[in-house]
Amino acid sequence: MDEDTRLKKVYDEAYSFLERKVGESVLKKQLEYYYTNQPTSIKDVFKQMIQSLKNKQGYANFIADIDQMNTILLGFEPKKIFEKFGNDWEKLFLEFKEKFGKNYKMDIDNKRNAWVMYSRGVLSCSKFLSNFNSVKEFDDFVKSFFHNEFTIASLPMLLKEEIFGFGFPLACDFLKELGYVQYAKPDVHLKEIFMELNLVESDTDYEIFKKVVKIGLLVKKDPVIVDKIFWLIGSGKFIESDLKIGSQKSEFINQVKEKIK
Repeated sequence: MDEDTRLKKVYDEAYSFLERKVGESVLKKQLEYYYTNQPTSIKDVFKQMIQSLKNKQGYANFIADIDQMNTILLGFEPKKIFEKFGNDWEKLFLEFKEKFGKNYKMDIDNKRNAWVMYSRGVLSCSKFLSNFNSVKEFDDFVKSFFHNEFTIASLPMLLKEEIFGFGFPLACDFLKELGYVQYAKPDVHLKEIFMELNLVESDTDYEIFKKVVKIGLLVKKDPVIVDKIFWLIGSGKFIESDLKIGSQKSEFINQVKEKIK
């Protein structure tokens, strides 16, 4: 079986596997989300960017709900934030500490403290997004990378350099959660499934990302959909649904291995 056939087979098996587990309507609802979630202002873009910063491993447990930061972050207006704080993350940290210090461990002298890292990241977000006067300008900027799989991948690499705390996966997470369906987050679930099924030679973020894009081209689905299918199998989490099936990773891998030899 050649590679293209194997990749298409794995995707088809993954979709059918989930459909049998949860039913067509539940699965479709999970996949349609990304086509309805579009930013309407630069504030929306900024909020998603600092939300994705919280998706750094473990940070969700250590950083407050971003909606509670509205006053400190001046209504989430990046230009206003950058005008007030500039690069002075310590000033922002102290305002966070005044509001949230009773509930979280916040140590300004520990450079690895989650709130120190987060404060630095938030200000780099505000600095970067201050370059855009509107959500349309930002949208045009993102779409300027949509030529092929190589240029598409270069945008997360750029964001990784511009945003403190962003790696390649978090940059992809940010873009896909904004509704840019050309992006997939190369997270641990996809890495484990792809490596176990010998779909990739290494589990680097870039290799996983490229493979998801290739599968998407082969099955005529946006990369975000391919990502979601394998993520649902790996995590068993159906957001905005009461359904909890737990990770199905081992069962899926065992079922599919023999079919793609």
